Amino acid sequence: MKNSLFLCSLLAISFNTTGLLAEEVPLDLDRPNWQTLTYKGIPANTVQQAADSIHIDVNASASPLIYVFDQPQTFRTIRVSGEFIGDLPGIPTGIPQGKPGADDFAFRIGLVIAGSKTLNFAQKLIAADWVATLYDLAPEGEGIDYVRFLNLANPGAIDWEQRDHPSSKGLFRETIVSTIQSNRSFELDYALDQPTRVLALWISSDGDDTASSYRIKLNNISYH
Repeated sequence: MKNSLFLCSLLAISFNTTGLLAEEVPLDLDRPNWQTLTYKGIPANTVQQAADSIHIDVNASASPLIYVFDQPQTFRTIRVSGEFIGDLPGIPTGIPQGKPGADDFAFRIGLVIAGSKTLNFAQKLIAADWVATLYDLAPEGEGIDYVRFLNLANPGAIDWEQRDHPSSKGLFRETIVSTIQSNRSFELDYALDQPTRVLALWISSDGDDTASSYRIKLNNISYH
């Protein structure tokens, strides 16, 4: 009887633990899942592999770093930890962060959400390379819905909490999750409203609007 109770307890613990276990995104740039994109006319960030982390160096630059999952993943929560090294993006006085001339965030992570939107042949011909690549992230027979960005903002620099990015035509939806401090570690921890199918992660650190320079050190990305 005692052995049976002990076995039942173990099974219960295993079940509960499995339900809570988080998946980690491998921070290994040699994996083919990682891609770097560029924006026309904007200098690209420098992305480097460290022993146990990824470094993103921003110098009046901006470029997406993408992690494409082998197959769509169901997200309920996401957690990112890292370090910010340097000075925060220099948001001009009187202009809220995210507005024209001040649309630089030290860290945003976007969830590329599965959906049905695709580009037709004519749209592909005129689309920017990064837009075409974004839509190509979807498996054959599927499309994307939008990219859900979770932002870390400068303290006291924001006057909104959620928005559709004004230049994205509904493709980018942003939420301010927390703030980020100069020369300190950071953690982004966010629970989604419902389980969501995610095709890829879009990591963005920008300094092109404000001629800012700094480093982001990514230490961990996990989800469940």
